[in-house]
Amino acid sequence: MQAMSKSMRLVGHASERTQPPHNEYMSTDPWLVITALSAAATAVATAASTGAIVWTGVVARRALRAAKENSRSRTRPVMMAELRRAPLSHGTVNLLLDNLGASVASDVTVELDPGPPPNLESLPDSNLWKWIHQRYARPITTWAPHLRMSNVVRAGDDKLEPFVVRINYLGPDGTPYADRYEFNPDHVLKETEAGPSQAAGDFDWEKRKVKALEALVARLD
Repeated sequence: MQAMSKSMRLVGHASERTQPPHNEYMSTDPWLVITALSAAATAVATAASTGAIVWTGVVARRALRAAKENSRSRTRPVMMAELRRAPLSHGTVNLLLDNLGASVASDVTVELDPGPPPNLESLPDSNLWKWIHQRYARPITTWAPHLRMSNVVRAGDDKLEPFVVRINYLGPDGTPYADRYEFNPDHVLKETEAGPSQAAGDFDWEKRKVKALEALVARLD
């Protein structure tokens, strides 16, 4: 009997050891589980919503910047320099400066390379570059759209070397612009045209005069 009682006590102790320990934090209450999952889902949704708001702000800022740049490009002043032969002349070449943009250019500075010589004021008045350097010696406060300034840089058979024109100016919103133009006189002076035939009669001459005048008017426009 004592042996049986002892074995029963051993079995009882073994069964007690095989039972898992109780954990007060391991609850099987379904409402607690649902509440925890709902809180986690809300946190994830909030984070996603915050990220979407931030990204929307970034996209909107980029779109606003692009629209502003597009508006500036369409309304900005555009200063241009050009070499052009004088009408009805095979040797005279003019330097033209135009504002081809849609707004006023301000604080316009024009630099030429080669620049003015040290003795600019002592040059004779027959020197064409003297007038050009004097004309653009100081900044031009405002340059309206489609305003053109012209100077002769070559007359007759004078030699004309390559040169560079740099134009710096400001837009209406204060944006700075800088344009650079390189000119080679050969691009203008080496132009070829077809002349009238010597065998043409009086009637053909009159017709050609009319066409020449029409072409001149179109070219001046």
